[in-house]
Amino acid sequence: MNRALTVARKELVETFRDRRTMLMTLATAALAGPIFLALIFNMIAGQGERARTLALPVDGAERAPALIAFLEREGVRILPMPADAVERIRAGDLDVAMVVDPAFAQQVDEGRTAKVRLIFDRSRDRARASIDQAESLLRAFARQWGGQRLLVRGIAPSVASPLEVVVEDLATPQQAGAIVLFLVAYYGLFATLMGGMPLALDATAGERERQSLEPLLATPATAAEIVAGKWLAVAAFAGLVVAVTLAGFWLTLSFVPLPAVGIPFLFGAREFGRFLVILLPMIALMPAALLYLASRARTIKEAQTNLSLLLFVVSMIPVAQIFLQRREPDWLVAVPVSGQYLLLNRALRGEALPFADLLLSAIVPTALVALALWATARRFSNEALLASR
Repeated sequence: MNRALTVARKELVETFRDRRTMLMTLATAALAGPIFLALIFNMIAGQGERARTLALPVDGAERAPALIAFLEREGVRILPMPADAVERIRAGDLDVAMVVDPAFAQQVDEGRTAKVRLIFDRSRDRARASIDQAESLLRAFARQWGGQRLLVRGIAPSVASPLEVVVEDLATPQQAGAIVLFLVAYYGLFATLMGGMPLALDATAGERERQSLEPLLATPATAAEIVAGKWLAVAAFAGLVVAVTLAGFWLTLSFVPLPAVGIPFLFGAREFGRFLVILLPMIALMPAALLYLASRARTIKEAQTNLSLLLFVVSMIPVAQIFLQRREPDWLVAVPVSGQYLLLNRALRGEALPFADLLLSAIVPTALVALALWATARRFSNEALLASR
């Protein structure tokens, strides 16, 4: 153990000696996530502001005075329809426009369904809030108008609405906020991989490329002790990067004046601690996997190529879980990466984290750590590792 700690100390000293690389890694961990989070908050706030101040170009507003009056009472600014409205919507300069059917007045007089046409491009994310608000207001006017028609004919409007839907949302404010704060879970999980990558590359392929690995193998330390020391150093630095990443989110959500988006977010000391506990298996597993993959390369460039697959898998698993939109099976908590992402989301939603789930999420990663370190030690004990081929 003393030899392993000596190797770990040597790797950490070399890492902190390169202050520029170390500071760049820690600064990126502290700032990248919060900056991205601030951009998302501004985007959501901007969409909400655009929806609240909906400006609706209308062609033929004089043909539907009652509809126009209703929209204006709801705070909509009615604008004249530009001649190139369709082209401007396609270009993203306009969000939505409305055309009143030329036969609107005749359709109303005859008691038929009157028609208006909404023109929009739903593929543009920034326009969706305005589109949804315009559609919602038109549906509200249609319900109001339909009720008035029934009253004129001596029929209670409730006859046309035999079903009343009472909505009861069981989501707490923290659970609603977690829909956006998935970014915190994603960045926290991703930091366990990216935090140890520079050190793992330098401690394996870098030393092999600089030919400084042979003197280390010539010491009394065994290959297992050397690998254990390198793993301890990489895991320690990865843990530091994860802590800095989470601290960046904590400070941002606690003290930075982010734009209001209508949802209270809770990410304090309690969530910070729960995140660290959940991510401990990944802080141990990712450095072990990085060391094994990087030890198979002769140069840092080749090692970066080897690690690209691991980087792709870790980054895509949470994204796949988001888009599948299915309830995760109970056994998924035992799968590395997926299980940690599942538990992180539970922590963000304020749900309980049973000790059995935390233990189950650590079993497979622990076994994989032992396997990866054993495989890496075997490579270090092989003289072919020092060969040029």
